[in-house]
Amino acid sequence: MSVPVLPLVTLALAVGLAIMAQRGRWLALDGRPGLRWLPSPLHLMAMCVAVWLAGGVATLVAARALGIGGTIDPASLTLREAALVTVAAMGAGMLVAIGLIAWMRRKQLAPASSMVPTRSAAFGLAAVAMWWPAIASAGWMAGQVQRIATGIEPPAIGHSTLEQMVQGTRDAWWWIMALGAIVLAPILEECLYRGFVQQALRRAGLGPWAAVLLASAVFTLMHVGSVPEGARGASLASLAVLSCCFGWLAERTGSLVAPVAAHVAFNLGNLLAATAMA
Repeated sequence: MSVPVLPLVTLALAVGLAIMAQRGRWLALDGRPGLRWLPSPLHLMAMCVAVWLAGGVATLVAARALGIGGTIDPASLTLREAALVTVAAMGAGMLVAIGLIAWMRRKQLAPASSMVPTRSAAFGLAAVAMWWPAIASAGWMAGQVQRIATGIEPPAIGHSTLEQMVQGTRDAWWWIMALGAIVLAPILEECLYRGFVQQALRRAGLGPWAAVLLASAVFTLMHVGSVPEGARGASLASLAVLSCCFGWLAERTGSLVAPVAAHVAFNLGNLLAATAMA
């Protein structure tokens, strides 16, 4: 059995960068800014629930407006229906999340980061590029374990939204779906997981890395439904490492701008790669 050269090169690069990170203490978070949000863990989790509810209600309203009854099966939706339902859910959740953060800042419960937003965004872009070999290697190794254990070869595209977009026509609805995946989803998810969930864990007394890892576990589990069954090993492993990158960025910079920028870049890169392979 031949082993592809690119995954081995990527793995070697990931190991080399990990050694450099360890020696340079790049991953150390003690004494770093953190978001320093002041609401109690219960209040932060209540905000998290409010965002989820807003997204859920918007999903149901959009589905009913489209004449979709009963349980919403993403696989059965047309690209137009998926675009409208997704953008409605993400848009509603994002607006509630941003509104809550704005309210906290007005009440001086969420101080702004000392790092300039443009610098935070640039740091996020550089960081996701540095983390990419580890993200790709985690997915490749998990995929190999899955293939050996089950005989199931991981598909080239490991996300149902990407599959739908690759198969869809590049019309207006395709671009609306792309807007949701590239812009709305990163903003919503970083507010939700790095903002409310991770900060609730920090306020509950967990250390920075413990909060990053636990919030990343929640983030990964919440994506199980959007990953095709045959791709779960590889995709979820990659998502777990990717989420750790986002959590580290939030703690390191004291801002959500860096993880949002990194998340946007990753989703854009995934979409470009998937459409290029089609």
